[in-house]
Amino acid sequence: MIKIMLFTISLTACLSCVAGTVKVLDPNISFQTVHRLGTDIWASGTHGAIYHSKDNGLNWQKVKGPVNTEQLQFRDIHAFADGTVTIMSAGEGGDSRIYRRDNTTQNWSLQVQGEQPETFFDCLHFSDKQHGWLYGDSDKQGLFVLQTQDGGVHWQRQTLPLSAQTGEGGFASSGTCLNQGQNAQIYIGTGNTNGPRVLNYKDGEWHSIETPISGGEAAGIFSVQQADENLYIFGGSLKTENNAAQAFQYNLATREWLAMPVVPLKGAIYGSALLHVRGELKILIANPQGVAVLNQGQASWQILSDNNIWSLACDPEFACIGVGKEGVVELFSFR
Repeated sequence: MIKIMLFTISLTACLSCVAGTVKVLDPNISFQTVHRLGTDIWASGTHGAIYHSKDNGLNWQKVKGPVNTEQLQFRDIHAFADGTVTIMSAGEGGDSRIYRRDNTTQNWSLQVQGEQPETFFDCLHFSDKQHGWLYGDSDKQGLFVLQTQDGGVHWQRQTLPLSAQTGEGGFASSGTCLNQGQNAQIYIGTGNTNGPRVLNYKDGEWHSIETPISGGEAAGIFSVQQADENLYIFGGSLKTENNAAQAFQYNLATREWLAMPVVPLKGAIYGSALLHVRGELKILIANPQGVAVLNQGQASWQILSDNNIWSLACDPEFACIGVGKEGVVELFSFR
């Protein structure tokens, strides 16, 4: 079992929160994504680090990763109840990879590796045990989307009826630039182009949704979420760290965008999560400046923490967890 340093959680102006703990699993690595199945939680990040908790983040074990991957950054991970795990590394060319761990042998196998210098994987998501998607920066062939229909054993590049914009790509900051909505819809947030947009896969067809979020180099949509009739996009710019990050809400029925309350975090939002508590939707966002929450319908965000958090994951029964810089794991619960 890993030796863990414990601290009191920092909560500011959050009347509906229950204080939890902050744990530092390894100050020499930084977590970049977190995935949970109830109390079963996986986190990964720099130096090929993979950690696993079976008890809602109270205790953690370091997981042996694929051989010779200590130099990689594992920026997305997805686990299934049977113990199968798929992990994605982000990096230029061959440093972008997909590995899959078999649930019986516990052995890792390399499924996909970037073949072109411009290849850069950003995020992945599984709709169910068999069907998964991966998004990466566009290349000479256009928009880059992979799909698997056999649980991550094989991946096929998809041909989209949409042209890539100049420089269009994504942000491997939290594992949430690609997400699933209702009725098996897929949403992908793009950036690094003049017109950041949402790529939407619905009823077997791809669509492009224009957005009001600011574009440009290192700017755009970092994270997407969908609940009820609303799509939420979060992002901003890594070049304008003194400006407020951006958050917008899109009504899928009326196709109208609404600016959310001014975000108390600067630059860009890295990760997000949604949580329903007693019928009320809570929207959580995170970046190196901390974590904030917005109760749907309220006029302002509440700061939960000032820790450097990149990725969030929530469960309606077991609340939320954030992971980030220098091996930090932070637990949040709500009354």
